[in-house]
Amino acid sequence: MSLAKNYLIAYNAALIAGWSRVLYLTALALASTGPASVYAAVERPLMYAQTAAIAEIAHAALGLARSPVLVTAMQVSSRLMVVWGVLVLAPVSRVASLPLFGPVSIGVPSLMFAWGITEVIRYGFYFFKLLGDVPKVVTWCRYTLFIVLYPLGVSSELFLAYSGFAQLVKKNPLAYPMPNALNISFHLPTFMIMFFAGYVPGFPMLYSYMFGQRKKVLGGVGKAKRD
Repeated sequence: MSLAKNYLIAYNAALIAGWSRVLYLTALALASTGPASVYAAVERPLMYAQTAAIAEIAHAALGLARSPVLVTAMQVSSRLMVVWGVLVLAPVSRVASLPLFGPVSIGVPSLMFAWGITEVIRYGFYFFKLLGDVPKVVTWCRYTLFIVLYPLGVSSELFLAYSGFAQLVKKNPLAYPMPNALNISFHLPTFMIMFFAGYVPGFPMLYSYMFGQRKKVLGGVGKAKRD
């Protein structure tokens, strides 16, 4: 077994463990102290698990993984923006909640479940694939649960960004005003508007890509069985 393959096996195993811990802490906090306590419970493992995903862009660019570089970069950058640009810099977003029906609401808990379940399944799929045999249930989950989890995740991301926007405007963190030696300026709230506006073309593209992959993988399996 090559060094690269061993590295990827270890990487995926570590991320399965990391996101499993995020899910466990989310469920524990919800059951014991309620939704407002979830972020504090998952903050550190969330930062580690999500920031580690930066390596996936390099994996795709170097050919270690078959994932499209653009799609990978879109997914990773959006997650990092929510973690570091919203939850870290706009603390008010950590306890924001948008009620849907009954006890169900959009906020940090829904984000953690959407991200956590998606990532445990995704890294699990890659892990078993590297070992040579992916359980059918893992394959089915990989190419089916995204139908619900992706919209839930994106809705949570956008809501949290919206809920923290006023605080970001007021605090204006990471500001780099003109004039300066580089002759450039940076205003995080403006950048966030432009960044999240990219979800308009970006999400349909990613969602369509996953449906295409689902048809290719699950559709092919079903066809082979019928033939």
